[in-house]
Amino acid sequence: MLLSTGCVSTYEVTLDDIPETDPFYTSGYPIADISDQIEKIQQSVIRITSTARYRVYLLDSDVNMTAAEADTINAAEIAVDRTSVEESTAGSAIVIRKSTDRAVLLTCAHTVDFPERVYSYKTGDDIPENTYVRTIAVKQSQSNVALSNRTLAPYSLLEEDKVKDLALITINIRDYEDIAEDLIPLETPMGYSENLRSGSVIYVMGYPKGFETVTRGIVTQANRNTGGDFLTDALYNRGISGGIIVASKDNFKTFDWVGMSNAGIATREYFLVPDEQQLDPDLSYQFYEGNIMAEEMASLDYGLTQAISTGSIREFLSENRRLLRELDKSYRMIYGTN
Repeated sequence: MLLSTGCVSTYEVTLDDIPETDPFYTSGYPIADISDQIEKIQQSVIRITSTARYRVYLLDSDVNMTAAEADTINAAEIAVDRTSVEESTAGSAIVIRKSTDRAVLLTCAHTVDFPERVYSYKTGDDIPENTYVRTIAVKQSQSNVALSNRTLAPYSLLEEDKVKDLALITINIRDYEDIAEDLIPLETPMGYSENLRSGSVIYVMGYPKGFETVTRGIVTQANRNTGGDFLTDALYNRGISGGIIVASKDNFKTFDWVGMSNAGIATREYFLVPDEQQLDPDLSYQFYEGNIMAEEMASLDYGLTQAISTGSIREFLSENRRLLRELDKSYRMIYGTN
């Protein structure tokens, strides 16, 4: 009888056995536990919210006024009706510095910026599109709050760049000592997002829908513009704007800060709607014979996240280095150019 035997050998792979991918970021997944590193980075990301209250003025249908003309007038003097509305945003912010008096955080400009005036325009077959103002919304107040796991505190806007979609905000921790312990400056070094490639593994941390979250993805489009911004397949939800993005080039022994999430991908659709001015609000059921208009609605395509590059972040911080040093004489531009 012929007997055959087999022998199976095993080999334990360690991080040190895998060659580093420097200067590019790895496209492999970690083979060791990285939870401690992720949790340390998460400590430097804070949830923020902002709410603006507007007074909305409705103009008479016979008034044909452009936005440039409306900028120069007191809307209350010519309005035929008025109401109040609130607009809110939520986002994430990265703590980049803390002194005895204040903390400085970096976030996306669109999470903290509300325009002073917002216009809606008349529509109709004989009316030029986006020409004549129908309503004027004037900002009355704005409330900004940063929230930690234990408490909250107001923040104020220091500086913003709407083109780069970046903003610096500050929290006065001398007056709000309870939040001071929760504001932990980021120690993760800033890397170079231009060294990301298609397939590079990234981690995104922030507060989508108000929940502290970490999500993993890969870079699907690197260096998608001259600024080095990139696109990932990491899950996007409202509130993660301003969240930190990290990657590793030494097989997850360490991480680099490689970007900031700032937008999802949306699909715009159009629906037919009635003219509200031709509806009788006192009737629960009525025949409608008025004009039909098209209303645009945007639906978020979950699964894609746009990111701001470290090049844009460095440039923004360098442009504001004087402001940062005025706030704190000992401030050193860790992530910008001195």
